[in-house]
Amino acid sequence: MKKTLISIIAGCTLLAGASSAFAATTTVQKTVNFRTAPSTSSSTYGFIQSGTQLTVLEKVNTYWLKVQSGSKVGYVSTNYVGAVSGSTSTSNTTSSSKTATGTASKIVSTAKTYLGDFTYKWGSEPWNTSYKYSDCSSFVQLVFNKKNGFSLPRSSIQQSKVGSFVSKSSLKAGDLVFFDTNGDGVINHVGIYIGSGQFIHSSPTNHVGTNTLTSGYWSSHYKTARRVI
Repeated sequence: MKKTLISIIAGCTLLAGASSAFAATTTVQKTVNFRTAPSTSSSTYGFIQSGTQLTVLEKVNTYWLKVQSGSKVGYVSTNYVGAVSGSTSTSNTTSSSKTATGTASKIVSTAKTYLGDFTYKWGSEPWNTSYKYSDCSSFVQLVFNKKNGFSLPRSSIQQSKVGSFVSKSSLKAGDLVFFDTNGDGVINHVGIYIGSGQFIHSSPTNHVGTNTLTSGYWSSHYKTARRVI
């Protein structure tokens, strides 16, 4: 382990001489796993020590950066690094956009595989109940966290505070959409926007299903949306 850590630190030192080829950098705030893929379940190259400056190749999503350390390219969690200074090149920005689109498509495809599944039960978690029960926010966690490597919090209120705000008119597939079904101003339901004015969610009335945001009950109870991809 010690040799791996020393090797990565040395690689980062060598990288400094070539850093002018890239515009974006970040500094590790806490020792972080240097992973082979943007997922907590992926394997690691080792650790990168606090204080190490990294070259940022791509912002994969809210939770992951693609970085270069020496001769290796890998991924680090944004929870362990500082703000990114500068910007990635045009080609990397385009790549990031394509990656986000691909991730969103995967999120939607994953969610749709559960259409008709789960009996709604508040507080239940499908990975703990042999996939028989779910509530709205645990369904979102199943799709994003368990199947696609994100780290979203448990409740709909907590989930409404991550990522970035997006207006209803600017929704994209993969965005989280939130509702106030009690009319008291408090968010208590969440779903995943899938495009064309539709969203998918674990609902008390139709298991996992789709509904429209353009009219009717869910449109009138719509509260806000967040982009986490």
